Amino acid sequence: MAEADHKILSAEIKLGSQYYFYMETQTALAVPDEDNCIVVYSSIQAPEYAESTISRCLGIPEHNVCVITRRVGGGFGGKAMKAIPVATACALAAYNLRRPVRMYMNRKTDMKTTGGRHPMEVTYNVGFKEDGKITALHLDILINAGIGTDISPIIPLFMVGAIKKYDWGAFSFDIKVCRTNHSSKSAMRGPGEVQGTFISEAVIEHVASVLSMDVDSFNMCNKWRQRGISRVPIVHEVLLRSNPGKVSILGDGSVAVEVGGIELGQGLWTKVKQMTAFSLSAIKCDGMGDFLDKIRIIQANTLSLIQEGLTAGSTTSECSCEAVRICCNILVERLTRIKENLQEQMGSVEWGILILEVEVNLLTGQTTILQSDIIYDCGQSLNPAVDLGQ
Repeated sequence: MAEADHKILSAEIKLGSQYYFYMETQTALAVPDEDNCIVVYSSIQAPEYAESTISRCLGIPEHNVCVITRRVGGGFGGKAMKAIPVATACALAAYNLRRPVRMYMNRKTDMKTTGGRHPMEVTYNVGFKEDGKITALHLDILINAGIGTDISPIIPLFMVGAIKKYDWGAFSFDIKVCRTNHSSKSAMRGPGEVQGTFISEAVIEHVASVLSMDVDSFNMCNKWRQRGISRVPIVHEVLLRSNPGKVSILGDGSVAVEVGGIELGQGLWTKVKQMTAFSLSAIKCDGMGDFLDKIRIIQANTLSLIQEGLTAGSTTSECSCEAVRICCNILVERLTRIKENLQEQMGSVEWGILILEVEVNLLTGQTTILQSDIIYDCGQSLNPAVDLGQ
């Protein structure tokens, strides 16, 4: 800060919250099953998390809880943690009443309970030279987390990653995550990164305004029309998570695929289906022209495919496709060997010969076999005694 020609001290930025406004509000259907089990159909981005919470709430093992997610009608992070209480409450009611229970929030209730993006209050000090070079930046940030923890502890990590896309010179920050009497805030599309980017651009715009660096020849010559160009770099730290996958080829040649990723409208199932068709096409069998029609993506089921994790971070489609690709490569390797063996067997001939010496009485018609000789090429016999008996 000492090297700066100019300083801006104690400037403030206030960032409000933001609601998800997905098409489908929070919803769940719970159905009691035999053997003290329960099946929960939930619109959720993390079925595995719901399964664990429901298990603890009902006091039953996780293998007695099956959470199924066919698809989610829009999520943007709002169906990650915030769908768990709805699924759990629905399961609790169904478990105690021993009858199916469905819950569907209206829009007003959903907006009150879901929370949304984290509001923030920011105070910053910035030092810069006459040519606009920023030499120092210090940020004091208060994050409104609401009444619950949710994902709030990791918001500062994402914020700092977005802010550090610029060279601020001497950069320091003090970020506090605050518990308040507001509804608990949660992950929302680019959590932390959106706020970090806004803060960065606001600081730069403030510096440019102080130095009058946004004035160009067009704006100087036109009183009623002004032009401007905004260049905002985007930095997204890709966090790759393990993601399971399972590919099964059925007797008629159709293919069933399961992945840990949830279809939220981002086209995950389409990508997985295409990856499956592309990878299995290496087998090069006849009749694979319409192979896409033979592939079906199965809905997420926590007891069929475990450790599904969370669908978030703009990487789940890629991770799911990679899991499927690995599965398909293993199948192709196995099937290629089977195909080669079948081709060899189809081209082989088994040789054998039978010689009989027979005597016939022409008066009575009696037939007597005097000698029987059989020669059979069985290759390398697995058990000569058994083969002789056959």
